[in-house]
Amino acid sequence: MSRVLIWLFFATLSLILQLQLRGLDGPLSAVNPGGIVAYELAFTAERAKAILDVWRTAGVTEQARVSLGVDVGFLLVYPWFFWWSVRVLRTPRFVLPGSTLHRMGGALGGGVLACIPLDAFENWCLWRMIEEGPSPSLAALAGMAASLKFLLVLCTALWCLIALSRRFANSSSSRTPT
Repeated sequence: MSRVLIWLFFATLSLILQLQLRGLDGPLSAVNPGGIVAYELAFTAERAKAILDVWRTAGVTEQARVSLGVDVGFLLVYPWFFWWSVRVLRTPRFVLPGSTLHRMGGALGGGVLACIPLDAFENWCLWRMIEEGPSPSLAALAGMAASLKFLLVLCTALWCLIALSRRFANSSSSRTPT
């Protein structure tokens, strides 16, 4: 029961921060499709500069700074949400111990915590580009860190969906008369 309560705490906090980030991203997305995510994944100094130029012209650069600041809180929460999600779902009720799915969950559960330093490093690169101007190395490093972070989150979320769907498939098949 305590696992579920801890998971619920991180789920709630992640949701609150995600909603705040979406609100902060609205003005950024209104003037540049993709908003802050497009900036995270710019990969080149030219693309990053083009995004920053649009934001400066529209007067929303401060919004990007605030978004990156809120993201510092978010990056300390969402990886733990995923870690606890995997921990709750790796129980025998959802996943057969010792199975490939069980082992994959263990690897992803631990791996998703790497999002904390990846996201922090990405934010540092993005802040530096706002303050000092984009550089090829900062844009590439931010893009690589963001890509790896998004890949870890996507794979972990997919694992969680598979674990949940197997649980529901097994429970519905056990109720079906033969």
